[in-house]
Amino acid sequence: MNYIQQVKAANEERRKKHEGQSWNFQVYPNLYGMTQKVEITPWHSSMHNMGFAFNRTVWSNIMVLQDQFCAYDDYNWDYSLLHLSQNRPGREKFKVIMCKGPRVFHIGECGFHHKKSNCNASTVISKVQKLLLNAKPYMFPTRVSATVTAGGAKHNKKLVKGNGGWGDIRDQELCANMTRIGRQARKNIYYA
Repeated sequence: MNYIQQVKAANEERRKKHEGQSWNFQVYPNLYGMTQKVEITPWHSSMHNMGFAFNRTVWSNIMVLQDQFCAYDDYNWDYSLLHLSQNRPGREKFKVIMCKGPRVFHIGECGFHHKKSNCNASTVISKVQKLLLNAKPYMFPTRVSATVTAGGAKHNKKLVKGNGGWGDIRDQELCANMTRIGRQARKNIYYA
């Protein structure tokens, strides 16, 4: 069987085995292979907003456009960052290097975005812990293979406007204050 057929077969077997269970996060154990796979693709907030880090160069790029970041009217910090990425004058969008075998998991089965009646965080945490225990031998590979992609339609969809909720001048000023650490304080600039 080729790799895609193996993934499909494992997924079908897992679906039958766990039919009716509430946890819908699917991770394929065979993604943690001898050669870890990574993808280099344009960063998109709704797909790449968990467990990420960036270096000082990226932080400096954000700081240059700090006024634009802090004034973008969206209560989601990741959408503000996406807005920056899509509107950097003369520069390409931020890119992400993403592990195909995840190291960070969303365990929030309850709350605002998840309207489930049987919420049990302990069950989800237990499943993630078991998966990580099984994947432990593959977490730090000696070599990594990378695939560069242009991103799909969702990656390339331009934000038209923010979702709102960030129009209060105090929120914007608090955001601006976070960027002043180690820098000379500026006069207050308020955005409407």
